[in-house]
Amino acid sequence: MIPAWQIHRNALVWLLLAFAAVILIHSAHLPNWITLAALVAVIWRVQRYRGVWPTPSRWVKLSLLAMCVAGLFLEYGKLTGLEPMVALLVSAYTLKLLEMEHRRDALLVVFLAFFIAAVQALFDQSIGNAIYILGCILLIIAALVGLHQGDVLLSTQSQALFKSHALRPLKKGLVILLQAIPLMILLFIIMPRLGSLWAVPIQSHSAKTGVTDTMSPGDYSRLGRSADLAFRVSFDGEIPRQHQLYWRGLVLSDFDGRQWSRSGLDSYSGRDLNDGGFLQWFGKSIQPWDSLIERLGQPIRYSVVMEPSQQPWLYSLPTPVPQSTGVALTRDFWLLSSAPVTAKTQYEVDSWLDYKVAANDLSNYRQSIELEIPPGYNPRTVELAQRWRRETSNDKALIRKVLGLYNEQFVYTLQPPLLGKHSVDEFLFDTQRGFCGHFSSSFVFFMRAAGVPARVVAGYQGGERHPDNYLLVRQYDAHAWAEVWIAGEGWIRVDPTAAVAPERIEANLEEALGDNEGFLADSPLSLMHFRHINWLNSLRLKLDSLNYSWARWVLGYDSIQEDLLEKWLGAYNPLRIALALLIAGGGLLGLLALWQLRHRFSSKHDELDRVFLRLCQTLEKAGIPRETGEGPRAYAQRVAEQRPDLARQVKGINAVYEHMRYGSEGQERLKVLKNAIRRLK
Repeated sequence: MIPAWQIHRNALVWLLLAFAAVILIHSAHLPNWITLAALVAVIWRVQRYRGVWPTPSRWVKLSLLAMCVAGLFLEYGKLTGLEPMVALLVSAYTLKLLEMEHRRDALLVVFLAFFIAAVQALFDQSIGNAIYILGCILLIIAALVGLHQGDVLLSTQSQALFKSHALRPLKKGLVILLQAIPLMILLFIIMPRLGSLWAVPIQSHSAKTGVTDTMSPGDYSRLGRSADLAFRVSFDGEIPRQHQLYWRGLVLSDFDGRQWSRSGLDSYSGRDLNDGGFLQWFGKSIQPWDSLIERLGQPIRYSVVMEPSQQPWLYSLPTPVPQSTGVALTRDFWLLSSAPVTAKTQYEVDSWLDYKVAANDLSNYRQSIELEIPPGYNPRTVELAQRWRRETSNDKALIRKVLGLYNEQFVYTLQPPLLGKHSVDEFLFDTQRGFCGHFSSSFVFFMRAAGVPARVVAGYQGGERHPDNYLLVRQYDAHAWAEVWIAGEGWIRVDPTAAVAPERIEANLEEALGDNEGFLADSPLSLMHFRHINWLNSLRLKLDSLNYSWARWVLGYDSIQEDLLEKWLGAYNPLRIALALLIAGGGLLGLLALWQLRHRFSSKHDELDRVFLRLCQTLEKAGIPRETGEGPRAYAQRVAEQRPDLARQVKGINAVYEHMRYGSEGQERLKVLKNAIRRLK
């Protein structure tokens, strides 16, 4: 007999399966060494159960703990932030599995598994992830059931009869999970979603790529290797043409010779400027600087579902006006969220694609920012820009001349050569190979050196049109372009990349690169690689449509829930919600209790006795009735004497009945007994 405090074999199997599933779901944002350590812990646990490897000593466990903490500091630099804290939690989970000896230790491992599985929802709220988390919970419940059920010591004959014993915890766990689903649905429908009781720290070591608030020439070629989704967009009407889809993100005005960044004016601290506050929040008063933009024609409205970026800036088409709470329009006409986007976020926007911005005048302060170049950098470009300035009649002619230079001599590639201190000089006069970051950076520097105000704009361009009439914008759609100020016209968009590779703007990045092997190099498992295979591409689009519908439903559920409760309860207040929960929840729990107790009211015999009485009825029809007071074993012996042809079957059934009635085994053999009696008939 296995002691009650010891972990049974069947329970250990389900515990390790649950452990592997929980670690696997977090592997994408965990350091590789933690995943490897988890694998070693599983192997050690199995070998420890077999008695091959010893239990880790106290010094070994303390050493492993110190190594984990040191590894996390080396990996992240600190332990604050979502990813470092999750990595620390998973490390503790792994170490606890390693030192687990008694059932109370195993129970702690199970409770940790529930929490760690739920934490995955902070990283991914897709429908596929939700289904996987439910699968993890099922395995964890199976482990919990196994811990409360002892191993059954089976004979060779019994093992042949009861092959399903190993799956018993999983079946019981599935029943428990199914019983909990009605209550879960009730809580989801009625309970309002509350704000978190703590602030989830911003990820400090995110594995996702995205547009940042600085730009070096090589940054966007890095993003061109990733197929990760940036955001999806649904339009109220037709999707604009591809060359109109410039998703404006950040305005970068400061250049230190190597890197572009936002200027000191581009602060979202909310401080007041001479021309008004920097931010114009949705629902608040309009700032004076809003009059600098002239919106022409009719607006287009669209809804954006943005993936987590860990940054506060949002993306929109030109001249946006936010239509969602918590979204602001900045002084340079890009959108800002009230908090970093750490989870899927939905917002609505109106945009005017026909516009003029600051057409009449540009302040001296703004001109000084948009004309500044770092002294001592790129002397050849400065000399050429000033010479061309003298040779051209106006700013537009100069722009055309520079774009002509790009069109004639430059190559668009994801694998440009490295650049030194004078990056613009080396790019324009030597390498002449680059990506959008190279073209926009060199163009803006050239225009500033020629005395024309210019700046870099970072964001995305284009997107994949889904058959369900929405747009998918991915990381490889990241793009940088230029804005140049022309007197009488204001800020106009100039995209030098279009002069080098117009197919990048009119089609997509893949068309522009052709057979360039760098495309999607960072996403080797992406289905985007197989778009030429019709059935795989169709499957990819259907899966994305399902995920998008799920995301929009979840993100918009607050208003759906409020309308539903007002319709059902007449008013949306805490008292009515509490009463609804009490009545509906109590009713569900009562039904579950009645279902569990149903056999107590149906017969004075339990199910095992009813099965044995069915055997007696079968034998009575064969002419061998059971006598009053005759015990099961005596009855079986008499049947064997009168009908030798039935002796083996009847004695076998009686042996199982006695073992179940007076032994330590559960009720899972009832099905086998029923089948045996059915064959006897």
